[in-house]
Amino acid sequence: MNSRVTLAGVALVAALLATAGAAAAFTSGGAPVQAQQSPAQDSMSGTITVGASGQVQAQADRAVVRVGIVATGDDIETVREQLSSNASQMRSALNEMGIDDSQIRTGYYDISTNRRYGGGQSDRPEYRAIHSFSITVEDPGSVGKVIDTAVTNGANEVDGVEFTLSADKREELRQEALGEAMDTARGEASTVAGAEDLTITGVDRVSTTEYHSRPYAVEASAMAGDGGGTSIDSGPVTVSASVNVVYETSSD
Repeated sequence: MNSRVTLAGVALVAALLATAGAAAAFTSGGAPVQAQQSPAQDSMSGTITVGASGQVQAQADRAVVRVGIVATGDDIETVREQLSSNASQMRSALNEMGIDDSQIRTGYYDISTNRRYGGGQSDRPEYRAIHSFSITVEDPGSVGKVIDTAVTNGANEVDGVEFTLSADKREELRQEALGEAMDTARGEASTVAGAEDLTITGVDRVSTTEYHSRPYAVEASAMAGDGGGTSIDSGPVTVSASVNVVYETSSD
């Protein structure tokens, strides 16, 4: 019994000594001792988020010509055959000038009656058929010749022309537009940081938000040329891109 009491007393004394030692470690002369902060904690850090866009222009290296073949008549089979014959003639003529079949795509095909939407009898032909095409032209300078060839070989509607870019050229301009957007973002972030006595220390993250390629369009009414030939001038194609950039900042 006495042995157990003695051991308990020793344990109590040891506990009191440990408590006193811990208190001494946190006090010196009765005043608390503050833990030292690292230099990194002496300055406040944060971020600046900037959205910016860049835009570049270039001359088109591709064009898309839209034409149509329209046929009318009172017999649907006759109308269909006329449409098919004119389309074949136009394709053959375009092939002869170097336009491959893969560059000639159907955009729309329809044969309808005048009574489709509840209209009554009239003097108009019973049926109206249309077959529209988009023709991709790799040489924008030959657009006028392509139109003339299509019109003299079956096409009787010209719906317009878009001057645009090949995939490789479009990607090249997109990269340039992104570079301009990043330059703009960096300049705006520096202005904001300077106004608030902040220092830009790095980039936290970047994201691209938008990308646009705006072709140069020419309406059919603007295609008439002097002397019978069609003459069309290409305008610039615009490519733009936008970015969001989060910059890391610090303040001493």
